[in-house]
Amino acid sequence: MPPQQIIVPWLCFLLMTVLVPEVSAMGGLCPVACTCKWKGGKQTVECMERGLITIPDSIDPETQVLDLSGNNLQILHRETFNRTGLINLQRVFLRSCRIGQIDNLAFRGLTNLIELDLSHNLLTGIPTGTFKDIPFLRDLIISNNPIQKIESQAFQAVHGLVKLDLSNCEIQNVAPKAFEGIEMLESLKLNGNRLSELRLRTVETLTRLHGVELHDNPWHCDCRLRSVKEWLVRNNIPYPENPVCSGGPERVIHKTFGELHIDDFACKPEILPVSRYIEAVSGENATITCRANAVPSAHVKWYWNGKQLINNSIFTPHQMIHIYEEGKQEKRSNLVITNIQEGDPSEFYCVAENRAGSSEANFTLRVSLRPLGITSLGNGQIAGLSAALVFLILFILIVISILLLRLRRLPFTESKTPGQIEKPPRLNDIPYSTVHYSGNGSVVTGSCFVSPSSTSGNNPDLINDTKGGEIVPTAVENFDRPLSGEYSRNPDSLYPSGLWDSEHGPSNTSFQYNDKTPIMHDGTSTGGSIEELTFRLAQGTNRLAAYPSDYGLPIAETKTENISIPASQVNLPVNAKTLRVWQKGAVPVLPPVTALKRVLTSNRNSPDEGYQEGCGTDV
Repeated sequence: MPPQQIIVPWLCFLLMTVLVPEVSAMGGLCPVACTCKWKGGKQTVECMERGLITIPDSIDPETQVLDLSGNNLQILHRETFNRTGLINLQRVFLRSCRIGQIDNLAFRGLTNLIELDLSHNLLTGIPTGTFKDIPFLRDLIISNNPIQKIESQAFQAVHGLVKLDLSNCEIQNVAPKAFEGIEMLESLKLNGNRLSELRLRTVETLTRLHGVELHDNPWHCDCRLRSVKEWLVRNNIPYPENPVCSGGPERVIHKTFGELHIDDFACKPEILPVSRYIEAVSGENATITCRANAVPSAHVKWYWNGKQLINNSIFTPHQMIHIYEEGKQEKRSNLVITNIQEGDPSEFYCVAENRAGSSEANFTLRVSLRPLGITSLGNGQIAGLSAALVFLILFILIVISILLLRLRRLPFTESKTPGQIEKPPRLNDIPYSTVHYSGNGSVVTGSCFVSPSSTSGNNPDLINDTKGGEIVPTAVENFDRPLSGEYSRNPDSLYPSGLWDSEHGPSNTSFQYNDKTPIMHDGTSTGGSIEELTFRLAQGTNRLAAYPSDYGLPIAETKTENISIPASQVNLPVNAKTLRVWQKGAVPVLPPVTALKRVLTSNRNSPDEGYQEGCGTDV
C-alpha cells in the first residue's frame, strides 16, 4: 500500500480525537480536562490539577466518584453538584482546591455521599451547616486546614461518621461536646495540632473508638491530662505513634505516654489557706489542721524539729500524737496533741507531696493557762448550757400557758351557793299564851320594852340580844320573801300563829306597806298592821304612843286611817312599844327565842339602864 494511503487515516483519527469529546467507558460523555474510567468498581471522573475554577458541566450524571483535587475552586456555591446533575456521587475529593468558603446548601442532593475530602484547604472552621444534606457520610477528612477550635456538636448531623481526620489543623481547643452525636466513630486523628490538654468529657462518649492519633501535639503531661491517660488505658485504645510530653513537671518532659504511669500525670500539691496560728488551753488537746489540694491525692506528713511525727506515737511522757485524714483530691489532715502544756514546742510543719512535687506550711501553736469560772468552759459546753436554759424557759412558758387555758375553760359561777337559812321553832310547842295577830304584822304580849343600848348606839337596824341563849335552828327551804319586809301566815313566818292568843281573831283592818315603810313610827303615822298600832296605843287609851325622835326613819308613804281599838282588847304594859324588823331583799332577822321567853314569863328592872328588860332586842 502506498504510504499516502496509510498517513491519511491516521490524520483523520488524530483530528477526531482532538475535536470530538472523549466518550466514557460506559458510553457517556467525558470532559476534555478530565479522565473518565472504572476504578475500584465505581465510575470515576478525575479532573486533577487542571486549573478549574468550577465543576465541568459535561460530566456523566451516573458518575459515582469525582476527584477535583489540585484546582482553584475557592468557593463551593449553592447546589453546585445538583445543578450539574451529579446526584449519584458517593465520593468527592476536593483536596488542595484553595477552598475557603462553603455554602450551607453546596451539597444539596448528594444523599448517597459517604466520603468527603476537604483537606489542605483554607477552611477556618468546621462546615457544620453543610452536613445536614449528607447525613450518611462515613468518612470525613478536614486535615491541614487553619482550624483553631472545634465547637460543640460540630458533627452531630453526620451521626453515622466512622472516620474523622482533623490532623494538622492548628487546633488548640476542643469543646467538651465537640464529638457528641458521633458515637459510632472508630478512628480519630488529632495529630499535628496545638493541643496541650484534652478533657475526658470530650472523648468519653466515643465508646467504639479503635484507634486514635495524638502525636505531634505539645502535650502538657500533668493532672489535666491524667483522665485521658486513664481513658486510653482503661479502654485499651491503641495509638500507632506515642505522644511525647512537651510540658509539665520536669521529670516527665520528653517522655512518651507509654513510658509514664498514670500517677505521673500529676499536679504539684497546693496548700489551701488555713489559720497558721493555733490557740490552745493548757491541759486540753490541741488540733492543727492542714489542707492540701492535689491530683493524684497528696501524702501529708507532719514534722517537728526536723523529726517526722507518726500517728499514735508518744510525743512526751504525758502526751500522745494522733493524725486523722479525710478526703482524696482535697485532703484534710488533723494533727492532735493530747494534754498540751504551757511551754510545749510551738512550731510544726505540714508537708504535702506526690509525684509532681511537694508543698509545705508551718504552724505556730500558742498555749494559754486555763481560766477560772465559766470562761474555762469550752465553746461547745457553753452552747450546750445555753440551749438547755432556753429549752427550760420554753418548757415553763408552755406549762403556764396550759394552766391558763385550763382555768379559762372552767365554768364560771356568778354567785356562791346559798347558805342555810335558820328559823326559830314553832312556838305552839311552847306553853306560852298567844295574842291577836293580823296578816300584816305581829304583836308580842307581855312586858316588852325597847331598851336602847349604850354600846350599840342609836342604829335602828341593829338587833342585840341581852342574854345568852341558844336554840337549835330549823333550816328553811324555799325561802322567798317580798322586798317590802312583810311576812306571811305560813309556819315559817317571823311570828308563827301559835304565838298569839287564841281569843283574839284576825283583824279585818288592812294596812298597806312597801319597802319605804319605817320600822318604827313616831306616833303620828297610822300606817301598819293593827298589832303595830296596838303597841303604839297607851294602855287603856286610844292615843298613839310616841317614839323618841332619834329612833325615827324616813316617813313612809302610807294611808292614814282613823282606827279605834278598844283598850280592853289588849293587855300591854305601860310604855310598851311595837317594832317590826326586816332586811330589805335579804333573809329576815329574827328576835332571839330566849328573849321571848323572858317577856312571857316575868318582868324585871334593869339595874344598869333603868329600863324594864323585855324581848332583849335593841333597834
